[in-house]
Amino acid sequence: MFVFSAAGVPLKLDTLKVGSTTYSNVTVLGANATDLFFSHSLGFANARLKYVGADLQKRFDYDPKVAEAAERRQNEDDILYQSVLAETVRTQRDKSSLGKSKPSIGSETGLADPISEASLLGKPGPGLEVVQWLGEKPALDGKFVLISFWASWSAPCRQWITEFNALQKKYASKLVIVGVSTESETDVENMSEPRLEYALAIDSKAKLGAAAGVTSIPYVLRREPKGTMLYQGHPGALTDKKLEAILSRPAE
Repeated sequence: MFVFSAAGVPLKLDTLKVGSTTYSNVTVLGANATDLFFSHSLGFANARLKYVGADLQKRFDYDPKVAEAAERRQNEDDILYQSVLAETVRTQRDKSSLGKSKPSIGSETGLADPISEASLLGKPGPGLEVVQWLGEKPALDGKFVLISFWASWSAPCRQWITEFNALQKKYASKLVIVGVSTESETDVENMSEPRLEYALAIDSKAKLGAAAGVTSIPYVLRREPKGTMLYQGHPGALTDKKLEAILSRPAE
C-alpha cells in the first residue's frame, strides 16, 4: 500500500533529516509500510520511516511491527530479484555482443551497460571526490577502481560486502575497491557485520552519486587506470570471469 499526504497533495519541507543525513528542498511524495519516498535538491530518494522524525512517522501511520514484517518480505524479494536481474543482464549482454565485427570496451570485456542510455561507458568517469575517508585514502594510480555505492541499512548492499572483500583480497595488486555511503561515520561504524575490508568513504552530500547518475543501490562504477569507465550499474553483472579478463590485461 502506498499512502499519500493529506488530500493527495505532496508535502513540502525545507529540510528532511534521515539519521545523520539532511536533505534540502524536499517534496514528500508518499510512503508505504517501511519507506518514505521524496524528491530533494539533488534528485529522488527513499528512506526508512524508522529513521525519520516522529511527526512524519505519525503522519504516515508508521507501525514498527508491520514495518519489520514488511522488511523481511522485501529482503526475500530483493534476493530473488537480484538473481533474476543478474541472469537477465548477462543474457542481454551476450546477445548484444553477437554480430559485432569490431571490439569495443563493452564487447571486449562483456561489461556493456544495459541500464542507462546516458551511459558513462567509454568516457572519463567522475572524480573520486568525497567528504571524508574512513581510514587512509587508497592509492589509485595505475590501478583499476571499483566504486560501490551502498548503505548500511540496505540488505542487498550488505550481501555484496563479502563478495567485494574477496575480490579486493584476490586482486589487491591491480584493483582498488571503494565503498561510498551518504551516511555518517557513526551510522557506518555501528554496522557490526559484515565488516568492510576495503577503502571506505563518506559522501554525505551525495555529489559523487549525483555525478554518476546513481538512482538506486547497490550500484557500482568500474574504471580502468586512466579513468575510462568500463561499467556502471548493478554489481550482479560483474562476474569473476569477466573481472579476470579485464584485470589480466596490462595497464596502459
